[in-house]
Amino acid sequence: MVFFNLDDDEKEFARKKTKFCLVIYDIVSHKRRLKLSKLLEGYGVRVQRSCFELALEKLNFDCLVRELRAFYQAEEGDNIIIYLGHKEEEAGTKVLASQLSLYCRARRSG
Repeated sequence: MVFFNLDDDEKEFARKKTKFCLVIYDIVSHKRRLKLSKLLEGYGVRVQRSCFELALEKLNFDCLVRELRAFYQAEEGDNIIIYLGHKEEEAGTKVLASQLSLYCRARRSG
C-alpha cells in the first residue's frame, strides 16, 4: 500500500483498517459471470479470469459480502469463495501471507 503525507502511526492505523481478500468464483452462466466480474471490478483488480484481488475498508468489505450473498444462486451451481488474509509489499512484489482464513465459502449443494 502506498500512503502519502502520513506519519508512521497514521500509516499503521490505515493498514489495520484495510482488509485484503481474494474472491474466486465459478459461475456457469456467461451472462451472470459477466455481471459478477463487473461488480468485482468496482472493488478491486482482476488477477486471473475468475479471481479478483481486493483491499477494502471494513464497510466496503461488508457491502461486498452482502452483494455476493444476494448474487449467489446454489440452484445455478454457483461457487464463490472469499479468502481473507494479509498483504505485504516488499521491493514492489506482492506477497500473500501464508496464513489465509476462509471467510465465506458458498458451494454447490449436492
